[in-house]
Amino acid sequence: MKMKKIWTILLTAAMVFSLCACGNNQKKEQETDTGSASSKEASEDKIKISIATPCADGNPMMDLVYYWQEQVDEILPGRVEWETYPNSTMGSEREIGEMVMDGTLSGALVGPSNITAFAPMQTVRLQDMPFLFKDGDELYAAGEEWMNEAINKECESYGLTTIFYEYIMGQEIENTKRPIYTPDDVKGLKIRVYDSPGPYNFLEACGGLPVAMAFSEVYTGVQQGAIDGLYTTTSNFVPQKFTEVCKYHTKLTITNLGMTMLFNLDTLNSYPQDLQDAMKEAGKRTEKYCQEVVSPDTKTKTYDDIAAAGVEINEVTEEQYQVFADQVSDYCYEKLREDVGSELWDKCINWLEEYRSR
Repeated sequence: MKMKKIWTILLTAAMVFSLCACGNNQKKEQETDTGSASSKEASEDKIKISIATPCADGNPMMDLVYYWQEQVDEILPGRVEWETYPNSTMGSEREIGEMVMDGTLSGALVGPSNITAFAPMQTVRLQDMPFLFKDGDELYAAGEEWMNEAINKECESYGLTTIFYEYIMGQEIENTKRPIYTPDDVKGLKIRVYDSPGPYNFLEACGGLPVAMAFSEVYTGVQQGAIDGLYTTTSNFVPQKFTEVCKYHTKLTITNLGMTMLFNLDTLNSYPQDLQDAMKEAGKRTEKYCQEVVSPDTKTKTYDDIAAAGVEINEVTEEQYQVFADQVSDYCYEKLREDVGSELWDKCINWLEEYRSR
């Protein structure tokens, strides 16, 4: 009987110990599960935003994309997981623009002349009109006062919106034949242009010969004499090594178009309001930084680098600029007014007259 009591006590103690151990294990499992859930929840709170650009790392345009992302992260630390695809790794400007439209990408940096290829809008085309805007400051002012709102209104029908704009330098010409100070100096020159009305109208108005050619073939084309020069954004001449094959650079800003950060509208509206606000505020900071710091610094460095490369810089006077502007406006402005619509064109012209008289 005594032995039976001892066994009973031992069995009872073993059961109590087992239950305690089981309880502790369940508690640990619950703590582990809770920790995993918290970790998963924290991970899900981080929103992925995918951005593609045609610009290579080191390009001022690309640097401004990174600047914008940094500003968003400063306003809302740890809220965004960025997926960034520079240097056309996701395709051409048209391709990445279409990917933003269908939601494959959140956003993309594209030029106005390429936006109209996949989303035919009229307001962005104003940026591509030769000598319509004199400089980036006029573009920024127009954007703040009326143009950005007009662009976004047109964007809505394509499921798009804009976040910010980058205007660093305008578009100019380098060539191998002669200095250019007057429209007559352009006559007969075979100049490679991108596929857009702006450069075509300028060259045709001045008697030049616009040539369509893949950008990757331009260096060899100039080197071998297939073309006499090229028309492109001024900040491209040195990094793309065109200064190695050209002799003359004309310091005459013909068009003043930059780049636009397009964003899928449904994607943007799906974000929490504080993130939407942060992205827009970061966009304003980026535009200000571009206008006040990046653009002036880039202009100074670019012209210094062009001269250092041994290219002769031919700078036109105000009077010479006006001769070009008048000849181009006489040649194509009436047609361009019809193309973009008389109401929009007249609104822009009236605003420019008022702005320049302030």
